[in-house]
Amino acid sequence: MTDFSTITACGECCVRCPKKLDGRCPGCREADGHVPEWTESGRCRVHACVSDHQVQFCGLCAEFPCGKLPSLISWNPDITERMTALRNEYRRIISIVGENYLGKWEKTRTACRGIIIRDQKLLLSYETVTGQWMLPGGGLEAGEEERDACIREVAEETGFLISPTECVLEIDEYYEDFKWVNRYFFGEILGETAVRLTEREKEVGMEPRWLPLDEIIRIFSEHASYADTDEMRRGMYLREYTALSRLCGGVSSGRQVILLNGPSSSGKSTLAKALQALIGEQRSERYEVVSIDDFMTMDPMETIYEEDVYAVSGDLCRRALEILEAGSGVIIDHVITSERIFSQLKEMLYAYPLRLVHLTCQLEVLRKREQARGNRCSGSAEASAEYLFPKEGYDIIIDTGTLPVSENAMTVFEKIFGE
Repeated sequence: MTDFSTITACGECCVRCPKKLDGRCPGCREADGHVPEWTESGRCRVHACVSDHQVQFCGLCAEFPCGKLPSLISWNPDITERMTALRNEYRRIISIVGENYLGKWEKTRTACRGIIIRDQKLLLSYETVTGQWMLPGGGLEAGEEERDACIREVAEETGFLISPTECVLEIDEYYEDFKWVNRYFFGEILGETAVRLTEREKEVGMEPRWLPLDEIIRIFSEHASYADTDEMRRGMYLREYTALSRLCGGVSSGRQVILLNGPSSSGKSTLAKALQALIGEQRSERYEVVSIDDFMTMDPMETIYEEDVYAVSGDLCRRALEILEAGSGVIIDHVITSERIFSQLKEMLYAYPLRLVHLTCQLEVLRKREQARGNRCSGSAEASAEYLFPKEGYDIIIDTGTLPVSENAMTVFEKIFGE
Protein backbone atom coordinates (compact mmCIF):
# COMPACT_ATOMS: atom_id res chain seq x y z
CA MET A 1 0.00 0.00 0.00
CA THR A 2 1.00 3.62 -0.50
CA ASP A 3 3.07 5.45 2.09
CA PHE A 4 0.99 8.63 2.23
CA SER A 5 3.63 10.50 4.21
CA THR A 6 5.51 10.83 0.90
CA ILE A 7 2.64 11.82 -1.42
CA THR A 8 2.80 15.33 -2.87
CA ALA A 9 -0.06 17.67 -3.81
CA CYS A 10 -0.22 16.33 -7.37
CA GLY A 11 -0.31 12.71 -6.22
CA GLU A 12 3.32 11.87 -6.93
CA CYS A 13 6.12 10.67 -4.67
CA CYS A 14 9.43 12.51 -5.10
CA VAL A 15 11.36 10.58 -2.43
CA ARG A 16 13.57 8.74 -4.96
CA CYS A 17 13.75 11.55 -7.54
CA PRO A 18 17.39 12.02 -8.71
CA LYS A 19 17.08 15.80 -8.31
CA LYS A 20 16.16 15.39 -4.68
CA LEU A 21 18.76 12.72 -4.00
CA ASP A 22 21.64 14.87 -5.32
CA GLY A 23 20.40 18.06 -3.65
CA ARG A 24 19.18 20.00 -6.71
CA CYS A 25 15.61 20.05 -5.39
CA PRO A 26 14.48 20.16 -1.73
CA GLY A 27 11.18 18.37 -2.46
CA CYS A 28 7.67 19.76 -2.87
CA ARG A 29 6.48 18.94 0.64
CA GLU A 30 9.63 20.13 2.38
CA ALA A 31 9.79 23.41 0.42
CA ASP A 32 6.05 24.14 0.51
CA GLY A 33 5.89 24.02 -3.28
CA HIS A 34 8.85 26.41 -3.82
CA VAL A 35 10.96 24.18 -6.06
CA PRO A 36 13.20 24.90 -9.11
CA GLU A 37 10.55 23.82 -11.63
CA TRP A 38 8.31 26.67 -10.47
CA THR A 39 10.81 29.53 -10.19
CA GLU A 40 8.84 31.76 -12.56
CA SER A 41 5.58 31.55 -10.64
CA GLY A 42 7.35 31.33 -7.29
CA ARG A 43 5.38 28.33 -6.11
CA CYS A 44 3.72 25.23 -7.56
CA ARG A 45 0.09 26.11 -8.34
CA VAL A 46 -1.07 22.63 -7.35
CA HIS A 47 0.64 22.86 -3.98
CA ALA A 48 -0.80 26.33 -3.42
CA CYS A 49 -4.29 25.10 -4.27
CA VAL A 50 -4.26 22.15 -1.88
CA SER A 51 -2.81 24.36 0.84
CA ASP A 52 -5.67 26.81 0.37
CA HIS A 53 -8.13 23.92 0.72
CA GLN A 54 -6.19 22.48 3.70
CA VAL A 55 -5.73 19.00 2.24
CA GLN A 56 -2.64 16.95 1.41
CA PHE A 57 -3.40 16.18 -2.23
CA CYS A 58 -6.10 17.05 -4.78
CA GLY A 59 -8.06 13.85 -4.36
CA LEU A 60 -8.96 14.75 -0.77
CA CYS A 61 -10.48 18.11 -1.67
CA ALA A 62 -14.23 18.55 -1.22
CA GLU A 63 -14.35 20.03 -4.74
CA PHE A 64 -12.62 17.04 -6.38
CA PRO A 65 -12.77 16.52 -9.30
CA CYS A 66 -12.87 20.21 -10.18
CA GLY A 67 -12.61 21.83 -13.60
CA LYS A 68 -9.14 23.21 -12.84
CA LEU A 69 -7.55 19.81 -12.33
CA PRO A 70 -6.65 18.96 -15.98
CA SER A 71 -4.92 22.33 -16.47
CA LEU A 72 -3.20 22.31 -13.08
CA ILE A 73 -1.74 18.83 -13.70
CA SER A 74 -1.58 18.87 -17.49
CA TRP A 75 1.45 16.55 -17.60
CA ASN A 76 -0.66 13.59 -16.43
CA PRO A 77 -3.67 12.87 -18.70
CA ASP A 78 -4.88 10.21 -16.24
CA ILE A 79 -4.81 12.51 -13.20
CA THR A 80 -8.50 12.13 -12.29
CA GLU A 81 -8.18 8.33 -12.30
CA ARG A 82 -4.94 8.55 -10.30
CA MET A 83 -6.44 10.87 -7.68
CA THR A 84 -9.58 8.73 -7.38
CA ALA A 85 -7.46 5.63 -6.66
CA LEU A 86 -5.35 7.53 -4.11
CA ARG A 87 -8.43 8.96 -2.39
CA ASN A 88 -10.09 5.55 -2.11
CA GLU A 89 -6.93 4.01 -0.69
CA TYR A 90 -6.35 6.88 1.73
CA ARG A 91 -9.87 6.55 3.12
CA ARG A 92 -9.21 2.97 4.17
CA ILE A 93 -6.18 3.79 6.31
CA ILE A 94 -6.75 4.65 9.96
CA SER A 95 -4.05 5.90 12.31
CA ILE A 96 -3.98 5.29 16.06
CA VAL A 97 -1.32 7.32 17.89
CA GLY A 98 -0.36 6.24 21.40
CA GLU A 99 0.38 8.76 24.17
CA ASN A 100 3.91 7.37 24.37
CA TYR A 101 4.67 7.94 20.67
CA LEU A 102 8.00 9.75 20.27
CA GLY A 103 6.94 11.57 17.12
CA LYS A 104 9.13 9.54 14.77
CA TRP A 105 9.32 5.83 14.14
CA GLU A 106 12.55 3.91 13.59
CA LYS A 107 11.08 0.42 13.21
CA THR A 108 8.10 -0.97 11.32
CA ARG A 109 6.29 -4.28 11.66
CA THR A 110 3.49 -5.43 9.36
CA ALA A 111 0.80 -7.93 10.32
CA CYS A 112 -2.02 -9.45 8.26
CA ARG A 113 -5.33 -10.33 9.93
CA GLY A 114 -8.33 -12.28 8.73
CA ILE A 115 -11.99 -11.35 9.23
CA ILE A 116 -13.88 -14.61 8.72
CA ILE A 117 -17.64 -14.56 9.25
CA ARG A 118 -20.04 -17.50 9.09
CA ASP A 119 -23.69 -17.51 10.18
CA GLN A 120 -23.29 -14.07 11.78
CA LYS A 121 -20.38 -15.34 13.90
CA LEU A 122 -16.76 -14.23 13.77
CA LEU A 123 -13.77 -16.57 13.87
CA LEU A 124 -11.38 -15.58 16.67
CA SER A 125 -8.28 -16.76 18.45
CA TYR A 126 -8.98 -17.04 22.20
CA GLU A 127 -6.42 -17.42 25.00
CA THR A 128 -8.03 -19.67 27.59
CA VAL A 129 -5.39 -18.80 30.23
CA THR A 130 -5.60 -15.00 29.90
CA GLY A 131 -9.19 -14.68 28.64
CA GLN A 132 -8.01 -12.51 25.76
CA TRP A 133 -9.70 -12.42 22.33
CA MET A 134 -8.07 -11.43 19.05
CA LEU A 135 -8.59 -11.62 15.31
CA PRO A 136 -6.41 -14.40 13.86
CA GLY A 137 -3.31 -13.16 12.12
CA GLY A 138 0.30 -12.26 12.60
CA GLY A 139 3.53 -10.89 11.23
CA LEU A 140 4.57 -10.81 7.61
CA GLU A 141 7.67 -12.92 6.98
CA ALA A 142 10.54 -11.81 4.75
CA GLY A 143 9.65 -12.12 1.07
CA GLU A 144 6.09 -13.22 1.83
CA GLU A 145 3.06 -11.84 -0.01
CA GLU A 146 0.45 -10.26 2.26
CA ARG A 147 -2.47 -12.51 1.27
CA ASP A 148 -0.21 -15.55 1.71
CA ALA A 149 0.69 -14.34 5.19
CA CYS A 150 -2.99 -14.00 6.08
CA ILE A 151 -3.68 -17.54 4.82
CA ARG A 152 -0.73 -18.97 6.77
CA GLU A 153 -1.43 -17.16 10.03
CA VAL A 154 -5.14 -18.02 10.10
CA ALA A 155 -4.38 -21.66 9.30
CA GLU A 156 -1.70 -21.94 11.99
CA GLU A 157 -3.85 -20.36 14.71
CA THR A 158 -7.28 -21.77 13.88
CA GLY A 159 -6.87 -24.74 11.54
CA PHE A 160 -9.04 -23.15 8.85
CA LEU A 161 -7.86 -22.66 5.28
CA ILE A 162 -9.19 -19.44 3.80
CA SER A 163 -9.29 -17.55 0.53
CA PRO A 164 -8.71 -13.88 1.45
CA THR A 165 -9.88 -10.81 -0.42
CA GLU A 166 -7.58 -7.94 -1.25
CA CYS A 167 -6.72 -5.79 1.76
CA VAL A 168 -9.88 -3.92 2.84
CA LEU A 169 -8.46 -1.76 5.62
CA GLU A 170 -5.14 -0.70 7.11
CA ILE A 171 -4.73 0.49 10.69
CA ASP A 172 -1.38 2.05 11.53
CA GLU A 173 -0.45 2.22 15.22
CA TYR A 174 2.31 4.47 16.54
CA TYR A 175 3.88 3.67 19.90
CA GLU A 176 7.28 4.87 21.16
CA ASP A 177 9.53 4.62 18.07
CA PHE A 178 7.48 1.85 16.40
CA LYS A 179 4.98 1.91 13.55
CA TRP A 180 2.76 -1.17 13.65
CA VAL A 181 0.98 -1.76 10.33
CA ASN A 182 -2.12 -3.97 10.50
CA ARG A 183 -3.79 -5.03 7.26
CA TYR A 184 -7.21 -6.65 7.28
CA PHE A 185 -8.66 -9.16 4.83
CA PHE A 186 -12.08 -10.75 4.60
CA GLY A 187 -11.73 -14.51 4.27
CA GLU A 188 -13.83 -17.35 2.94
CA ILE A 189 -13.29 -20.79 4.49
CA LEU A 190 -12.20 -23.41 1.94
CA GLY A 191 -11.27 -26.30 4.23
CA GLU A 192 -9.41 -27.33 7.36
CA THR A 193 -5.86 -28.23 8.31
CA ALA A 194 -3.81 -28.94 11.41
CA VAL A 195 -3.36 -26.17 13.98
CA ARG A 196 0.30 -25.18 14.43
CA LEU A 197 0.80 -23.01 17.51
CA THR A 198 3.98 -21.37 18.72
CA GLU A 199 5.27 -22.24 22.18
CA ARG A 200 3.92 -18.98 23.55
CA GLU A 201 0.49 -19.65 22.01
CA LYS A 202 0.47 -23.10 23.60
CA GLU A 203 1.31 -21.60 26.99
CA VAL A 204 -1.68 -19.23 26.91
CA GLY A 205 -4.00 -22.01 25.69
CA MET A 206 -4.87 -20.44 22.34
CA GLU A 207 -7.78 -22.05 20.52
CA PRO A 208 -10.24 -21.06 17.76
CA ARG A 209 -13.65 -19.82 18.85
CA TRP A 210 -16.73 -18.53 17.05
CA LEU A 211 -18.49 -15.58 18.67
CA PRO A 212 -21.50 -13.53 17.52
CA LEU A 213 -20.36 -10.33 15.83
CA ASP A 214 -22.32 -8.05 18.13
CA GLU A 215 -20.85 -9.76 21.19
CA ILE A 216 -17.21 -9.49 20.13
CA ILE A 217 -17.66 -5.85 19.06
CA ARG A 218 -19.08 -5.17 22.54
CA ILE A 219 -16.07 -6.90 24.15
CA PHE A 220 -13.59 -4.93 22.06
CA SER A 221 -15.51 -1.69 22.75
CA GLU A 222 -14.42 -1.92 26.41
CA HIS A 223 -10.78 -1.22 25.48
CA ALA A 224 -10.56 1.84 27.72
CA SER A 225 -11.22 -0.27 30.84
CA TYR A 226 -7.75 -1.83 30.44
CA ALA A 227 -5.89 1.50 30.40
CA ASP A 228 -4.53 1.09 33.93
CA THR A 229 -4.08 -2.68 34.02
CA ASP A 230 -3.11 -4.02 30.58
CA GLU A 231 -1.86 -1.48 28.05
CA MET A 232 -1.17 -4.12 25.41
CA ARG A 233 -4.71 -5.45 25.58
CA ARG A 234 -6.12 -1.92 25.61
CA GLY A 235 -4.29 -1.06 22.39
CA MET A 236 -5.18 -4.32 20.66
CA TYR A 237 -8.87 -4.13 21.62
CA LEU A 238 -9.02 -0.52 20.43
CA ARG A 239 -7.51 -1.55 17.10
CA GLU A 240 -9.84 -4.51 16.59
CA TYR A 241 -12.87 -2.50 17.70
CA THR A 242 -11.96 0.19 15.17
CA ALA A 243 -11.56 -2.36 12.37
CA LEU A 244 -14.78 -4.28 13.06
CA SER A 245 -16.83 -1.13 13.58
CA ARG A 246 -15.58 0.20 10.26
CA LEU A 247 -15.98 -2.99 8.26
CA CYS A 248 -18.46 -5.37 9.79
CA GLY A 249 -21.67 -3.43 10.23
CA GLY A 250 -22.57 -4.32 6.67
CA VAL A 251 -21.29 -7.87 6.72
CA SER A 252 -23.33 -8.83 9.76
CA SER A 253 -26.53 -8.05 7.90
CA GLY A 254 -25.50 -10.05 4.85
CA ARG A 255 -24.44 -7.19 2.62
CA GLN A 256 -22.04 -8.24 -0.10
CA VAL A 257 -21.50 -7.74 -3.83
CA ILE A 258 -22.11 -10.54 -6.32
CA LEU A 259 -20.54 -9.57 -9.63
CA LEU A 260 -21.88 -11.36 -12.73
CA ASN A 261 -19.25 -10.63 -15.37
CA GLY A 262 -19.68 -11.96 -18.86
CA PRO A 263 -19.91 -10.96 -22.51
CA SER A 264 -22.95 -9.36 -24.04
CA SER A 265 -25.80 -11.88 -24.59
CA SER A 266 -24.35 -14.38 -22.10
CA GLY A 267 -27.51 -14.30 -19.97
CA LYS A 268 -26.38 -12.08 -17.09
CA SER A 269 -29.65 -10.16 -16.71
CA THR A 270 -31.74 -13.32 -16.66
CA LEU A 271 -29.44 -15.02 -14.16
CA ALA A 272 -29.33 -11.90 -11.96
CA LYS A 273 -33.12 -11.82 -11.64
CA ALA A 274 -33.31 -15.56 -10.95
CA LEU A 275 -30.58 -15.33 -8.30
CA GLN A 276 -32.24 -12.31 -6.71
CA ALA A 277 -35.51 -14.21 -6.36
CA LEU A 278 -33.77 -17.33 -5.04
CA ILE A 279 -31.94 -15.39 -2.32
CA GLY A 280 -35.21 -13.79 -1.28
CA GLU A 281 -37.01 -17.13 -1.13
CA GLN A 282 -34.29 -19.16 0.59
CA ARG A 283 -32.76 -16.57 2.92
CA SER A 284 -35.33 -13.78 3.12
CA GLU A 285 -32.56 -11.31 2.26
CA ARG A 286 -32.97 -8.36 -0.07
CA TYR A 287 -30.56 -8.07 -2.98
CA GLU A 288 -30.96 -5.44 -5.67
CA VAL A 289 -29.75 -5.85 -9.25
CA VAL A 290 -27.62 -3.09 -10.77
CA SER A 291 -26.89 -3.43 -14.49
CA ILE A 292 -24.36 -1.55 -16.59
CA ASP A 293 -27.08 -1.29 -19.25
CA ASP A 294 -29.01 1.05 -16.93
CA PHE A 295 -26.20 3.60 -17.16
CA MET A 296 -25.48 3.48 -20.90
CA THR A 297 -27.13 6.35 -22.75
CA MET A 298 -25.93 5.22 -26.17
CA ASP A 299 -28.04 3.41 -28.70
CA PRO A 300 -27.30 -0.29 -28.07
CA MET A 301 -27.05 -0.78 -31.82
CA GLU A 302 -23.95 1.45 -31.82
CA THR A 303 -20.50 0.03 -31.26
CA ILE A 304 -19.69 0.35 -27.55
CA TYR A 305 -16.03 0.69 -26.64
CA GLU A 306 -14.16 0.24 -23.37
CA GLU A 307 -13.96 4.01 -22.94
CA ASP A 308 -17.76 4.26 -23.11
CA VAL A 309 -18.18 1.67 -20.36
CA TYR A 310 -15.48 3.20 -18.14
CA ALA A 311 -17.18 6.59 -18.39
CA VAL A 312 -20.30 5.30 -16.61
CA SER A 313 -18.97 2.41 -14.53
CA GLY A 314 -18.24 4.78 -11.64
CA ASP A 315 -21.93 5.76 -11.62
CA LEU A 316 -22.83 2.07 -11.38
CA CYS A 317 -20.51 1.69 -8.38
CA ARG A 318 -21.97 4.74 -6.67
CA ARG A 319 -25.46 3.32 -7.08
CA ALA A 320 -24.28 -0.01 -5.65
CA LEU A 321 -22.81 1.81 -2.64
CA GLU A 322 -26.12 3.58 -2.01
CA ILE A 323 -27.89 0.21 -1.93
CA LEU A 324 -25.27 -1.41 0.32
CA GLU A 325 -25.27 1.49 2.76
CA ALA A 326 -29.08 1.34 2.89
CA GLY A 327 -28.91 -2.27 4.08
CA SER A 328 -29.30 -4.49 1.00
CA GLY A 329 -26.92 -6.72 -0.92
CA VAL A 330 -26.12 -6.08 -4.59
CA ILE A 331 -25.98 -8.23 -7.70
CA ILE A 332 -24.03 -6.42 -10.42
CA ASP A 333 -24.63 -7.29 -14.07
CA HIS A 334 -21.54 -6.01 -15.91
CA VAL A 335 -19.35 -6.41 -19.00
CA ILE A 336 -15.83 -5.61 -17.79
CA THR A 337 -13.31 -5.45 -20.60
CA SER A 338 -10.27 -3.81 -18.98
CA GLU A 339 -8.19 -3.81 -15.83
CA ARG A 340 -8.97 -0.17 -15.07
CA ILE A 341 -12.75 -0.81 -15.01
CA PHE A 342 -12.23 -3.80 -12.73
CA SER A 343 -9.83 -1.88 -10.46
CA GLN A 344 -12.25 1.03 -10.19
CA LEU A 345 -15.05 -1.31 -9.10
CA LYS A 346 -12.87 -3.02 -6.48
CA GLU A 347 -11.59 0.31 -5.13
CA MET A 348 -15.02 1.91 -4.84
CA LEU A 349 -16.64 -1.15 -3.24
CA TYR A 350 -13.62 -2.19 -1.15
CA ALA A 351 -15.51 -2.24 2.18
CA TYR A 352 -17.82 -5.07 1.10
CA PRO A 353 -17.03 -8.70 0.24
CA LEU A 354 -16.91 -9.22 -3.53
CA ARG A 355 -17.88 -12.57 -5.08
CA LEU A 356 -16.88 -13.03 -8.72
CA VAL A 357 -19.03 -15.05 -11.10
CA HIS A 358 -17.86 -15.55 -14.69
CA LEU A 359 -20.60 -16.23 -17.24
CA THR A 360 -19.44 -17.92 -20.40
CA CYS A 361 -20.74 -20.00 -23.29
CA GLN A 362 -19.67 -21.05 -26.78
CA LEU A 363 -19.26 -18.26 -29.32
CA GLU A 364 -21.84 -19.79 -31.63
CA VAL A 365 -24.42 -19.59 -28.84
CA LEU A 366 -23.50 -15.95 -28.19
CA ARG A 367 -23.88 -15.11 -31.87
CA LYS A 368 -27.32 -16.76 -32.10
CA ARG A 369 -28.53 -14.97 -28.96
CA GLU A 370 -27.26 -11.65 -30.26
CA GLN A 371 -29.11 -12.11 -33.55
CA ALA A 372 -32.28 -13.20 -31.76
CA ARG A 373 -32.24 -10.13 -29.52
CA GLY A 374 -32.01 -7.80 -32.48
CA ASN A 375 -31.05 -4.84 -30.31
CA ARG A 376 -27.27 -5.17 -30.17
CA CYS A 377 -24.55 -4.14 -32.58
CA SER A 378 -23.47 -7.17 -34.58
CA GLY A 379 -20.24 -8.65 -33.20
CA SER A 380 -20.46 -7.00 -29.77
CA ALA A 381 -20.95 -10.34 -27.98
CA GLU A 382 -17.90 -11.90 -29.59
CA ALA A 383 -15.75 -8.80 -29.01
CA SER A 384 -16.69 -8.53 -25.34
CA ALA A 385 -15.95 -12.24 -24.86
CA GLU A 386 -12.47 -11.73 -26.30
CA TYR A 387 -11.60 -8.75 -24.11
CA LEU A 388 -13.41 -9.76 -20.92
CA PHE A 389 -11.37 -8.98 -17.78
CA PRO A 390 -10.22 -10.63 -15.60
CA LYS A 391 -9.48 -13.89 -17.37
CA GLU A 392 -9.15 -15.90 -14.16
CA GLY A 393 -9.56 -15.69 -10.39
CA TYR A 394 -13.35 -16.17 -10.28
CA ASP A 395 -15.19 -17.85 -7.42
CA ILE A 396 -17.58 -19.52 -9.85
CA ILE A 397 -17.66 -20.15 -13.61
CA ILE A 398 -21.08 -20.73 -15.17
CA ASP A 399 -21.61 -22.04 -18.71
CA THR A 400 -24.98 -20.53 -19.59
CA GLY A 401 -25.18 -22.42 -22.86
CA THR A 402 -25.72 -25.87 -21.37
CA LEU A 403 -28.04 -25.66 -18.34
CA PRO A 404 -31.32 -23.82 -17.65
CA VAL A 405 -31.15 -20.55 -15.73
CA SER A 406 -32.80 -22.06 -12.64
CA GLU A 407 -30.00 -24.62 -12.26
CA ASN A 408 -27.31 -21.99 -12.84
CA ALA A 409 -28.89 -19.72 -10.22
CA MET A 410 -28.94 -22.59 -7.72
CA THR A 411 -25.26 -23.34 -8.44
CA VAL A 412 -24.29 -19.74 -7.70
CA PHE A 413 -26.53 -19.63 -4.63
CA GLU A 414 -25.11 -22.81 -3.13
CA LYS A 415 -21.51 -21.74 -3.76
CA ILE A 416 -21.99 -18.36 -2.12
CA PHE A 417 -24.41 -19.18 0.70
CA GLY A 418 -24.06 -22.91 1.21
CA GLU A 419 -20.59 -22.91 2.75
